[in-house]
Amino acid sequence: MPQDEDLKILDEMIAAFGNSHDLGARDLVLEHLRAARRCLLGSMLCEYRFNLQQAREAVGFLPEKNVQASAKMILLSLYESVTPQRRRSIARTEYVLPSPAPLAPAL
Repeated sequence: MPQDEDLKILDEMIAAFGNSHDLGARDLVLEHLRAARRCLLGSMLCEYRFNLQQAREAVGFLPEKNVQASAKMILLSLYESVTPQRRRSIARTEYVLPSPAPLAPAL
């Protein structure tokens, strides 16, 4: 995907997650989406991929299963669009990051 299309998709996702009244777990998703956008604009592709992966993992904490599924598919598509073909299999087996720890309940 060209960079302009990726930016458009990221902007749409940021707007969709940012307009929610119930932020909760969406804060972490928004943080990683915004960081991914900055990294893409700065041509920092490794950091961009990392933030997309982190956003994809954070989406797993959202309560809406349909939102989880569609967001994960979009983020995976963005990730794969900037991952060279020969590195994709390596990235999935050797560089898998652990899922983020669940947040502690607010006091």
